[in-house]
Amino acid sequence: MRQLRYLLDSTLRDGEQAPGVCFSVEQKLRIAALLDSYGVHQIEAGIPAASEQEKKSIAKIMENRKNAVISVWARLVPSDIKHAIDVRPDIIHIGVPVSRKDKDWVVEQLHTCLNLIDKSGIPVSAGFQDAFRSETEFMITVAKILLDFGVVRIRLADTVGIASPSLCRMVLKEISEKLDGRAELGIHAHNDLGMAVANTIEAAKAGCLYADVTVGGIGERAGNCDLAQLVCASSSIFDWGVGNVDVRRLEEEVYDTTIK
Repeated sequence: MRQLRYLLDSTLRDGEQAPGVCFSVEQKLRIAALLDSYGVHQIEAGIPAASEQEKKSIAKIMENRKNAVISVWARLVPSDIKHAIDVRPDIIHIGVPVSRKDKDWVVEQLHTCLNLIDKSGIPVSAGFQDAFRSETEFMITVAKILLDFGVVRIRLADTVGIASPSLCRMVLKEISEKLDGRAELGIHAHNDLGMAVANTIEAAKAGCLYADVTVGGIGERAGNCDLAQLVCASSSIFDWGVGNVDVRRLEEEVYDTTIK
């Protein structure tokens, strides 16, 4: 029996960081509706702190969705968290800079931001930025703080696209074991070395429940894990929750109506 895994589509957030890509509100609503209708589990709808227009488009996506979980992305700063709370998403995802900031600063900011969200009652997930160049022990320390706050969804982001399948497997296995399997892990792969799909499949094999994707693999620099490629390459191993949906057709519909 195939193992169940979940797609998190970031076309509207990371995908819009691709050179030359800027969606209108109407395009964002259309993309979200297509992803929702095709059975994508979670849609990362944008960054509320970016602008008031972004907040309005996220609110409209929330109003129109039928089944998909809607999340938003925020930096590890209180102002971003306040903007995220304003749109009342299903999940606020916090990017935690585990490799680039002073460790004490990260821990202090994390407590501040988690306390803010805790008062709102909105569920949280967290992403370790540049995870595969970071100290595993520090990530485990941060993960334990998250778990103490009741945050179980933790995403490892290959922010600069340097990971390999073997590195993904090793890091994920160590983190999962040291957290006694309490965390629901995810992977956010970038395609700088052409490894985004391979890294995501290996991460799923190592126990990651959530895989970040974008339509056509669009995203900053070389892009992200391609939704259609991932599903087509691993459908014999994993059930991605999209049944017999023609994911290539989904890609065509998104491109036909929004991107090209």
